Amino acid sequence: MILPTRHREELDALLDSVSPPARWHADLDDDLRMTSVMIRSQLVEPLSDKLADAFESTDGFRIVLLPVEATQPKLPEPEDEPQEQQDAPQPEKKWSPRFGRISREELEEDIRGSSKTDPIFLIMVTLATIVACVGLIKDSPAIIIGAMVIAPLLGPNTALALGTTLGDVKMIRSAIRSNLIGLGIALVLASVFGMLACPDPLTSEMEARTVVDFGDILLALASGAAGAIAFTSGAPSTIVGVMVAVALLPPTAASGMLAGAGEWKAVGGAITMAATNVVCINLSATAVFLIQGVRPGSWWDKDRARSATIRALVIWTGVLGGLAGLIAWAW
Repeated sequence: MILPTRHREELDALLDSVSPPARWHADLDDDLRMTSVMIRSQLVEPLSDKLADAFESTDGFRIVLLPVEATQPKLPEPEDEPQEQQDAPQPEKKWSPRFGRISREELEEDIRGSSKTDPIFLIMVTLATIVACVGLIKDSPAIIIGAMVIAPLLGPNTALALGTTLGDVKMIRSAIRSNLIGLGIALVLASVFGMLACPDPLTSEMEARTVVDFGDILLALASGAAGAIAFTSGAPSTIVGVMVAVALLPPTAASGMLAGAGEWKAVGGAITMAATNVVCINLSATAVFLIQGVRPGSWWDKDRARSATIRALVIWTGVLGGLAGLIAWAW
């Protein structure tokens, strides 16, 4: 935390409310003072909100969040902390679903970065589509899994869920734009593959993307929730499994290839699977963010965010109900 030196007493009073086990100070140029503390992850967001409320309009104010992989000597466990730290006001209870969640600022930065429509995103969508199309043509599960792991469309969909939860219109627009551009590139490129290669719609991998049942809905809901939890817990290694479980590009690529080959009867199933995955990811991720207490920092945005979240949950649930009815009718 960087602040003008004149605010040192106010800052120290705020820090006392969380009783950090370690605290350091350093004087900087221009009469600024840097204060560093180590605190547990569940205390970061409440403290940063307090600091923003108190000093956001102060010239020179900045908070920098850094992950701590390890420290020696180790931080005391909560039950081993001195009595004065245990008696300090705690913003969370241990049983709260927010316990262990990374801060809203870290979560927003991670997800916003994965949903930008930049050249890297466009290249990754193109490469993932090529890999998926080759895997479908060769009927190779291993190649298709490679396209799943690249998974450039998971970030924009998670960003759409987070933007809805925070009432962040800019993030929502960016996520929708990235989704539309990514899906458009995949469909056009896959259609070209379909016209050139004339894929067989009866191969096992192609059929797996054109036949949808209620198990696919449960899989997509569970995987979307797991992905949101992986983001909020700061566990990127878990996200790879989610990418494979609820993939968006293979069914999208199958839709484009079948359309390019003129296999219109099978196109509907592939589109239904892709749409089901998109809806389930957004529905379950929005629900997880809501349960874990992801909220805007400013009080005046919370009501707007709550309304947006409820509206999104109703819309996604309604769309999923429609898709479920379509699947039941197709059976």
